[in-house]
Amino acid sequence: MKSINAAKGYAPDVAPPGMRIALFYGADGATATDLADKLVKRLAPGGDAMAVTSFSPAQLKDDPARLADEAAAVSMFGDRRVIRVDGADDGCREALELLFAAPAVENPVVMTAGALRKDSKLLGVAEAEPTALCVICYEPDARDLPRLAQEIGGEFGLEVSPDAARMLIDAVNGDRLLLRRELEKCALYVDAAPDRRERLTAAHVGQIGADTPDADFDALVEAVAGGRPAEADKQIRRLNAAGIPGITQLRAVARRLWLLLDLRGLVDAGPSPQQVVDAARPPIFWKTKPAITAQLGRWRTPALRAALDRLLATERAIKSPGTAGDVLASQTLLAIALQASR
Repeated sequence: MKSINAAKGYAPDVAPPGMRIALFYGADGATATDLADKLVKRLAPGGDAMAVTSFSPAQLKDDPARLADEAAAVSMFGDRRVIRVDGADDGCREALELLFAAPAVENPVVMTAGALRKDSKLLGVAEAEPTALCVICYEPDARDLPRLAQEIGGEFGLEVSPDAARMLIDAVNGDRLLLRRELEKCALYVDAAPDRRERLTAAHVGQIGADTPDADFDALVEAVAGGRPAEADKQIRRLNAAGIPGITQLRAVARRLWLLLDLRGLVDAGPSPQQVVDAARPPIFWKTKPAITAQLGRWRTPALRAALDRLLATERAIKSPGTAGDVLASQTLLAIALQASR
């Protein structure tokens, strides 16, 4: 199936009947990952993460038959399963050919890749297969970003005002994954849900600090993610004295941990932390490259997920009545810094 433009011809959570594989690729890696995440949740029975099997490109290069074998495997419970491959490249071509040569089965494959060339062998195999869905993700046009914020916000029950959309777009530098996460937090703040719509205004965005420049928190973020509890404590005290809410501090650290989680997924596929940081799109600011490279070597995927879950749980606890408030934020940030130090 010829590639379709993600911005114009693809409903992000819909799979065509008979689809065996969905390939999301292009210069906008954040959009490719976001669309793949949504489709996996749609395809996995009940959205169960345990129904998803992940392979790295290196694994498929070493044993190309594993993809077809896994697609044909039957779950002990008889449910459909989803196979996920991130960071695919031409080295996965043979695995794809073996998949298409095998009889069609119920277990679909969802794959992401970077900016593949027109003469890419992987892309050529996928586009020649009628049961493959190929979606190219171009860098978004600045004019499309406010509309994108409104569309994603709608998934969480938000009616995003134009001013709020612009503030959020500026805060995340146009990154679709970060935008989704900020909108999810905004929905939590205004108590919105898909069946309970609420309007999100610029005032709300300002109140929760989603538009606060990361530079104000750089020292805290580097201390927590870098595993320096004593420095983290110093920076928490500085921000508390300046009247910066604990939730805002939690979110600044969460943005770094989300970035590390995204990059760590690529490192797990084989490249070194330095290679992943150098190739990141959008590019990582040169001053932070050494710190992020070191943090990628320090953190592992399960620990990052656990830390992000703890940040979100702390934010919810702070918003509950009768809690210790910002003290909870300080305790959580110090605990994460201590975890990273180990």
